[in-house]
Order: sequence, then C-alpha cells, then structure tokens
Amino acid sequence: MSSKAEDKVEVKVVVESKDTSSKVILIILILVLAGLMVAVIANGGPSALLKDSLLGEGNCGDGIDNDKGGQADEDDPDCYSNPSVWEGYDPKRVEANRDNDPPGGQP
Repeated sequence: MSSKAEDKVEVKVVVESKDTSSKVILIILILVLAGLMVAVIANGGPSALLKDSLLGEGNCGDGIDNDKGGQADEDDPDCYSNPSVWEGYDPKRVEANRDNDPPGGQP
C-alpha cells in the first residue's frame, strides 16, 4: 500500500442513546402542561382559579347586594351555610344566586 499526501483518514463518532424513558417523560410532561393550560383558558383564565370563595375572602360582609337579587349580606341566603333555616352566617361566603333572595330579606 502506498501512502499519498492526498489520502486522509476520517473518523466519525456517532453517539446514540438507547434510553428513551427521559424522552417519554418529557413528552408526557409537555402534554400535561398543555392540557392544564387549555383547562385554565376554558374556565375563564387564571383569575377563575382564584375565586373569592377559594381564597376565603367572600363578599357577604361588604354591605353590598353583590348578586343584585334584592338582598345584601345577612339578608341574602347565599351568605348562610344552612339557608333554609337562616343558620350559619359567614361573611366569607359569596353572594352568587340572585334568584333566591326573598323580598324583604330574612324572615
């Protein structure tokens, strides 16, 4: 064999990973996060996740008829844990149902 100046030696190194579990985990994580984003957007955005009732900051103690049903706070059944007998008033509850406000307030 003769060696010429034009002859070159070329070495190629190929590294292949047989471990696909990290790729699968990454794909699952991306799909879960995308699903969460879709769910948040479908439910009214990030602010919908932080509703007043979840934060413990209701509107039953503000003196305003927030559901515009005719009664505010202590006269609105929404502000009671047991509204059928007007028990369990909680200012941290939320006035949300305008259709259940009795005319004249609590009996």
